Amino acid sequence: MMTLGEITQSEFQLLGAVSDEELLMALEGASPQAKKTFSKAIRAFAKQRNQAPSRGSRGELEKRLHMLPKEIQEGLARQTLQAVDAAYYVVKDISGSRVQKLLKDDDNKVVGMSNISSAKLEKGNLFLLNGLTLLAGTAGEGETAKDVNFTVVPDYLRNGEFEFIANGATLIQNASTELFNTTGQVIPVGHYRLDNPKLIKDQQTIEFNLEWGANAPAGTFVKAILRGTVIIKA
Repeated sequence: MMTLGEITQSEFQLLGAVSDEELLMALEGASPQAKKTFSKAIRAFAKQRNQAPSRGSRGELEKRLHMLPKEIQEGLARQTLQAVDAAYYVVKDISGSRVQKLLKDDDNKVVGMSNISSAKLEKGNLFLLNGLTLLAGTAGEGETAKDVNFTVVPDYLRNGEFEFIANGATLIQNASTELFNTTGQVIPVGHYRLDNPKLIKDQQTIEFNLEWGANAPAGTFVKAILRGTVIIKA
């Protein structure tokens, strides 16, 4: 059980995640000074309620704090766990293809090619996915994927479809790849921001699948990036 001091000093606002019984027990066992500090924190919180909330990935995580396992909430409060920005990526050769599984169970971490193994998060990591980025580029003669200048996906890919699967469920189904066309927009190139960010559990297969209508030219590579916030050990 968390103490009143831990609740007060937690990095994230945890009152919504602490039960009435736990809060009462923490109050009963607290010193007068701890109760005074807690009272000040409550007043400060009430004053800030009408101010702008945290933005970006942190703000989205705070909204979903109550959805996290109890041990994760307490780990964040005690600062044995921390929430950090994350960008998982993978590069795939799509030459001559019309379909591509971007994340596969035989993927390994290789600098410049992928920083996620076996299409799964590492054990103990929880990831709040805020958006997907899809880029494409072509390697010249004698070049490899590591020489490619990735940019907005070409027309034949934008006219295709994609799906995203995680936690054993399809989170995005048969969506137009046109969503990754950011031409003329003031946002990161090829980025699609999710209106409904998703919590992705560890050790469960993630799929990001593409399908389009014309064979990709030789030397064509795509790069997918999963952007969001991951909870790891502090």
